[in-house]
Amino acid sequence: IMKECWHHDPDTRPTFAELSRRLGHIDPGISRVSVAKAQGRSLDEGAGVGSKVLDEVFPPHIAEALRQGKKIEPEHFDCVTIFFSDIVGFTDISGTLLPEEVCDMLDRLYVKLDMLADKYEMFKVETIGDAYMAVTNLLKEQHDHAARVAKFAQEAIVAANSTLVHKDKPELGSINLRVGFHSGPVVANVVGTKNPRYCLFGDTVNTASRMESNSEKNRIHLSDTAAKLVSKQDASIDLLPREKMTIKGKGVMQTYFLKQAEHLKVSLDTKQLEARLETRKSSRRASAMSMASHGPGAYVSRTASAMSLVSHAPNTRPSIPSIKPSQPHSPLNPATHFTLPTPTTTVVDIDDDQVGNRIHIE
Repeated sequence: IMKECWHHDPDTRPTFAELSRRLGHIDPGISRVSVAKAQGRSLDEGAGVGSKVLDEVFPPHIAEALRQGKKIEPEHFDCVTIFFSDIVGFTDISGTLLPEEVCDMLDRLYVKLDMLADKYEMFKVETIGDAYMAVTNLLKEQHDHAARVAKFAQEAIVAANSTLVHKDKPELGSINLRVGFHSGPVVANVVGTKNPRYCLFGDTVNTASRMESNSEKNRIHLSDTAAKLVSKQDASIDLLPREKMTIKGKGVMQTYFLKQAEHLKVSLDTKQLEARLETRKSSRRASAMSMASHGPGAYVSRTASAMSLVSHAPNTRPSIPSIKPSQPHSPLNPATHFTLPTPTTTVVDIDDDQVGNRIHIE
């Protein structure tokens, strides 16, 4: 930043607003060295924690830009394939299980889907309640992006069907998915300054969501555009045409079902699966200990802590809080605390009317 400010050409030097945005998250009262020493770890280790969280939430190039305090510009992609799935009967399941049991069910399912996403080099955009959204041909060029999603979808259904709703109550059965995907252009960008999100925009997202909502139990529903790409990229994948149907907001469309491969088995590394689940359990235990040590109202949001790097408005310089020695500090971000209201039991349902407003809390 100093070198940029010294540039011989005044027009290339950053403005005060840009400097404020890039430096606003830095607290001069606490150095990285002092924080690392106080927590009994090395400087490199402390830097690695924040970087790892950023890399898990954002694509690598976006995470690096955020670390450098750069403004994120919208990116246009000519053709990606977007996958959506949700759990059949999730509302009824949520009414049957305790909230902790619903979380455990989703955790066991999503860990499997995450491992499959890694296998097919897909980028998971987000999960909203029981909805899982992922995309191909975004982080790098993938000439078989639609076929990748098709194979991922087939294995995702098998993985879900092998996941019990309640691990101690087999009589409740296994998870069933409803799946859909579509291919087309999108714009990607980071939106918001408080808990910023990496989002995809465009009609492709809406159409992919419609494919999922008009699918059936344990079926994979895809648009005509995606079907043509799948057939071109992998002729061994069988497609079954549906009767033309009216899709809300899209009109009459020719769509297809992807024929599920017979006797398909999903091979997941059992040790890796158990390790991921144990890691997530340990993370939850650490969060619970953090809440206990900081009082009943204190809670450090994983995303919010990591994203505090970009939590200030671009044209204003935030005031620097005075840090007192007795003030409790978060293990991830010593200068930031987030207070939430008293937790209550909620049921998350999916509203298919609008992708941008998918969560409905009852």
